[in-house]
Amino acid sequence: MVQKESAVSAVIGEVLMIALVLILVPIVTISLLNQLPEDRVPTVTIKMGSLSQSGELHLYHKGGDWIKREQILITCNGVENRSWESGFTNLTFDLGDNLTLSGISQDTRITFVARNAVIFSGVARS
Repeated sequence: MVQKESAVSAVIGEVLMIALVLILVPIVTISLLNQLPEDRVPTVTIKMGSLSQSGELHLYHKGGDWIKREQILITCNGVENRSWESGFTNLTFDLGDNLTLSGISQDTRITFVARNAVIFSGVARS
């Protein structure tokens, strides 16, 4: 009587190949997901107008990316300033738009932040 043992090694080989694939697929997937680029920081050209006698200052969007309203943070000497929100009805700050800050005094440092990146920084002058 002749016994065939070749079938046993074929089954073991198949099980090992399936195990190898089940181990490698998640490793490759995780590696590829870690290679995805992060959100890029918006690039915007902002022009600051002159400080008016009434303490108003205009920031003009002169070019670049648009920014969602909720992503805008403006600080004056490190303190958040939300005076621009009342007159700004758009959902985005886009080309041609302007923001009006009120209650600004001479030599106030204005910082425009979007998505945790400083987009513009300047000093208010008459």
